[in-house]
Amino acid sequence: MNAMIEHPILPFAQDEWRVEPRGSLGEALTEARLRCAMSIEDVAAETRVPVRYLAAIEAERFDLIPALVYIKGFVRAFARAVGLCERWATEAVKAVLADRRGDRRVTAAA
Repeated sequence: MNAMIEHPILPFAQDEWRVEPRGSLGEALTEARLRCAMSIEDVAAETRVPVRYLAAIEAERFDLIPALVYIKGFVRAFARAVGLCERWATEAVKAVLADRRGDRRVTAAA
């Protein structure tokens, strides 16, 4: 199997595919979009994801997206459109959502 198919090169790591984007998921997607010289409307046209949901993803306002399955699918499509690893994006969104669920449990227990 071709390593390029299994592990796409990230736009921030031209020489090393193992390096992952730094910062939050929203920041990484925004930075990748800007590096690709794409507007949020360009990403929406390519992915067919409404601009309001792409903006919510960049702001990490996942509560504005109707269901978990949409969140994961939209994040994967966004990552694909801007040249990021879809697997990394999926794992990052899972981690963000798990952290937020954990925060609610702590608040409810207090």
